[in-house]
Amino acid sequence: MKRTNELSKDEELIMMARSRWTSYVLPGLLAAAYGSGWYLAQKSGEDTLIFHLLMAAIAVWGARFFARRLSTYLMLTSKRIYGEAGVFVTKTLDVPLDRVGGVYVEKTPIGKLTGRGTVTITTSGGRFEFPYIPSAVKFRDALMRQIELTQAAEDRKQTEAMAAAIAKAFRQAESRRHHNRNGMV
Repeated sequence: MKRTNELSKDEELIMMARSRWTSYVLPGLLAAAYGSGWYLAQKSGEDTLIFHLLMAAIAVWGARFFARRLSTYLMLTSKRIYGEAGVFVTKTLDVPLDRVGGVYVEKTPIGKLTGRGTVTITTSGGRFEFPYIPSAVKFRDALMRQIELTQAAEDRKQTEAMAAAIAKAFRQAESRRHHNRNGMV
């Protein structure tokens, strides 16, 4: 995982996104339900294979749920976007802002209530999804604003370079014209 102290000297951190403690409420409730169900099954003596298979499926889903939240991370700087997602197979994105093709946010009904969503970033290298991002819309807006600022700065540099080249060509033409008037050829 990239740390903010690994930023270059001319790069500043704009925004970081990582799952918060509220992401674990639903898995916590499921774990409590599992524990309660196990306790009641043991107490009543109706400890069946189907019950254990169902509880194992819920446990696997809960572990996957926790792991995906713990492994998702996004960092926006003044020059690039960096992100990681995945537990066993990790997808890493580290791309300059001028290479970002599109930014999309998808929210589930629960995501609308909690402010979380999946941020999808497209580049020429592929499509990267970062699930469970808190304030996903705010992150997307900050990313788009930073992309616009980067493009404006690049446009300004190009304009200044063109203006300097035109001024140099104009000075050279004036110098030639001045030499031609003085009879120097």
